[in-house]
Amino acid sequence: MYFIFDLDGTLCFDGFSMDSSIKDVLEKAEQYGHQVGFASARSYRDCLGILGDSLSQRLVVGLNGGLVFNGGRIFKDKVLDKQAFKTILSWCQAYNLPYFVDNDFNYSTSLKEKIPFISSVDPLHLAKEVSLEKLEHPIKMVIYMGDHEDLVDSLLADVRELACLDFSYHEHEKCLYINPYGVNKATTLMEVLKAPYVAFGNDQNDIEFFKHSLYAVQIGKYAPLVPYADEQLIVKEEQPYLIAQKIEELFKLFKN
Repeated sequence: MYFIFDLDGTLCFDGFSMDSSIKDVLEKAEQYGHQVGFASARSYRDCLGILGDSLSQRLVVGLNGGLVFNGGRIFKDKVLDKQAFKTILSWCQAYNLPYFVDNDFNYSTSLKEKIPFISSVDPLHLAKEVSLEKLEHPIKMVIYMGDHEDLVDSLLADVRELACLDFSYHEHEKCLYINPYGVNKATTLMEVLKAPYVAFGNDQNDIEFFKHSLYAVQIGKYAPLVPYADEQLIVKEEQPYLIAQKIEELFKLFKN
């Protein structure tokens, strides 16, 4: 059985690390006949410090499904439509909207001090921040709307009209996340795995991920995710061992 884990808010709570109790139990997966993988909104480069040398060699789906690494090498990527990407950039330039764009490893950004997750970008200093002209094959774009919330509805309507993009607006981050149409964690996992999986997640971008899972465990209290979870585990940040216990419990349950 495949066990697929979101990272931030599920296994990682400080943006940079995973507790050793969780890492230790993930390393035991094969003893129970399972395989583990990870599915995150992060780029693969931003997962490396959290996962470490061993776990980063497993299946890692990054950029909300737009990127797949396996064995430490790129396996698949799905890029944004060129014309739609140009249109989105024109909005950003017209309204001076901060943005962040990823390709398979490098990135480009504008007004990066406004990007909520900028402190967790490339913590190991492995990538390059490049100009948009040099950023080939953009995969995911994030636009910060915190200074222009009055524009959110009109921009979302415009994105819908483009009809070749998937998008979601995260209220707590005030960010619009944009991916290629039909691309999310679930669609990519189903394409790559071609097998059932057990999901662990915590947030908005885990809804489709949960819908298509064999069994889903929610970490935390995010209300819109609750209807899609088979069980919910609410833990404090100082209790990662409870997550490790739940993982091992399900390793045993699904052993056969």
